Amino acid sequence: MSTIRPEATTEKLTTEKWQDKRSLIAFWFFGLCNNFGYVIMLSAAFDILKEQEPNTEPDISNITTVFPLSNFTITSTMVPNSRKCNILSTGAILLADILPTLFIKSTAVFWIHRVAYNIRVPMSILFVVAAFITVATSVATWMSLLGVVFASISSGIGEITFLSLTALFHKNTISTWSSGTGGAGVIGALSYAGLTGAGLSPRHTILAMLLVPALMAVSYYIILVHPNSIKSRKCQTEDQSPLLKQPTDITPDEDSCNDSEEVTGTTAATSYISRLSTRQRLMLILPLLKYMIPLFSVYVAEYYINQALFELIYFEDIWLTLAEQYRWYQVDYQLGVFISRSSVNLFHTKAIWVFPVMQVINAVFFSVEAYFLFVPSIWIVFAVIFFEGLMGGAAYVNAFFSISEDVRNHAKQIMILPFSYYED
Repeated sequence: MSTIRPEATTEKLTTEKWQDKRSLIAFWFFGLCNNFGYVIMLSAAFDILKEQEPNTEPDISNITTVFPLSNFTITSTMVPNSRKCNILSTGAILLADILPTLFIKSTAVFWIHRVAYNIRVPMSILFVVAAFITVATSVATWMSLLGVVFASISSGIGEITFLSLTALFHKNTISTWSSGTGGAGVIGALSYAGLTGAGLSPRHTILAMLLVPALMAVSYYIILVHPNSIKSRKCQTEDQSPLLKQPTDITPDEDSCNDSEEVTGTTAATSYISRLSTRQRLMLILPLLKYMIPLFSVYVAEYYINQALFELIYFEDIWLTLAEQYRWYQVDYQLGVFISRSSVNLFHTKAIWVFPVMQVINAVFFSVEAYFLFVPSIWIVFAVIFFEGLMGGAAYVNAFFSISEDVRNHAKQIMILPFSYYED
């Protein structure tokens, strides 16, 4: 009778721990790199649109205001009701950054299992490279918006790919992914604001960001331990029992741990997903509405604040210009997101409804401030923006963490997809 040497067991455990650590590191970089282009486009939104505007200033001399019920007129050198903002709102950048990825994520549940991971990842990398180059070399507004669309496509493909991959790895990969996406916000917004503030032009700053897709490639092809190399270990340990509330006529494959299967698109989980009908896939998603609706409310409020109101909230005669104030608002917001997304292992809650309530209150505050400009100090605005980021990041990561705990692994790849709608 053969015996297992203690040294062999210890060596195996050490190898598995090292593989898990590499996977956690890789997923942090995936979150960072995948959201980086999205963050850069929103941080640069003001500058992208400003560079495409005609270099003409409104004639503010000898503007005559006539009061019809009086016998006098006033000649003024001020533009009545003027506000310092771009002709085309930064909301246009938001739409270009959101709509393509929204379409991809809305339809992914029906086709994504047919595309191998080794195809999706290069597509995501190539689209973000095209995005940075297109925006940096743009000569017209439509070209800038096209570059933003490329970034959106990259983010959409990347997110549904890496979120699906978390089902094949250590459960904490969802936490490191979320932390990485928060890090993308801070590092992306801070690097853009810092480099432009140091004198680098917006175009050259965006070109410098081409290092990021290179880092994504290194993370996927070198740092990550691909599932086929640890497949037997996962198959021996993972629970493959039926998912709670799933359709009763669906069961996992009995031979889901067949070593002949390739992980690049035909794993046990994708085999399970491919056999689901449209109705059955929708039935899997319905129990998640208790998380999706609050998240939707949170991000509607956030997008309204960040892309419709930030450019209207500014302070005259301070150490920051109007464009710099917009950039640092983005940095401040992303800092709050990063902190809250990185804290799920210390604190988490399933009371997701709290976050939309707080975010709507924030939206009301910023709406009133954008109209009346009553806040006496930019530091108060910074504080509220930071709180807004905390609420948005907490809503996102707590929803994902709850799903990762509640859903069985063989369906997690598909059930986690609806939550990829909600990104900062």
